[in-house]
Amino acid sequence: MPSVLGLMEQREARARQDLESWTEVLEQAQAEVDAARERVERARVGREELVSVLAGESTVDTPVSVPSGGGAAAAVGSCGPGAGHSERPPVRRSGMSEDVLSGLYREVFAAVVAASGPVNGVELTRAVGRDAETKNEVEKIRHRAYVLEKRGWLVRAKDGRFMPAPGAVDRDASPASAERLRPGASTA
Repeated sequence: MPSVLGLMEQREARARQDLESWTEVLEQAQAEVDAARERVERARVGREELVSVLAGESTVDTPVSVPSGGGAAAAVGSCGPGAGHSERPPVRRSGMSEDVLSGLYREVFAAVVAASGPVNGVELTRAVGRDAETKNEVEKIRHRAYVLEKRGWLVRAKDGRFMPAPGAVDRDASPASAERLRPGASTA
């Protein structure tokens, strides 16, 4: 008759094998999710670049809005369906000023510039006058910072905090909104 301790050791060994097997499956699935996420991001950036190029060739000086479903580009005036939403910022090139940024992107960039050091999403949310206790608001602002990072306006430290990209801002000039948007400053 096998010992109780021996049976428990066998049971533990089988459970450990199951755990290792499922962990491997989980790691493979996570790698697939990461790869799919990267493909989505590359497709989104490619679509935005195309819209940007098409907008630059347009003879009419109006922003171009593309539905997130990937539909055809449509010109939208200031009173169109996209009114109130900032258009995506352009890819930063040497000599570009923050004047090309619009709406919340400009506010987020100005808040990062005005900060005394790298800032996180919660600090940015407070700096632009949004409710930092609401996770959705923090994610909206963090998303804008990620877009600015992808477009070369900001850089992200390993700890996830944002700072201006080298050369993205003239340190001698301060943005008009920088004082109001300093993280931790009162926005009353």
